[in-house]
Amino acid sequence: MAEEFKRFGLPAFFNVLTGAFELIGAAGMLIGIWMPTIAILSGLLLGGTMLAAAFTLIVLAKDPFKKALPALVLFALSIGVSLYHIL
Repeated sequence: MAEEFKRFGLPAFFNVLTGAFELIGAAGMLIGIWMPTIAILSGLLLGGTMLAAAFTLIVLAKDPFKKALPALVLFALSIGVSLYHIL
């Protein structure tokens, strides 16, 4: 992943920051089983992270759309979890 961040022209700390967001979001999803507010926040955090990843791949790296599809699917699932608990 570090090579990918270099390819995107992002500073090295983005690698650590992204990993931290993903770990916090994953832990929040587990805690969210018992605390829906945490699930909502975690879904939004992970959704935002995945949307940023898709944007980076499509716009900054000019990769084919197919390469951003996993990030977009995870974006939809994360937002879906948040919406499930909101509605």
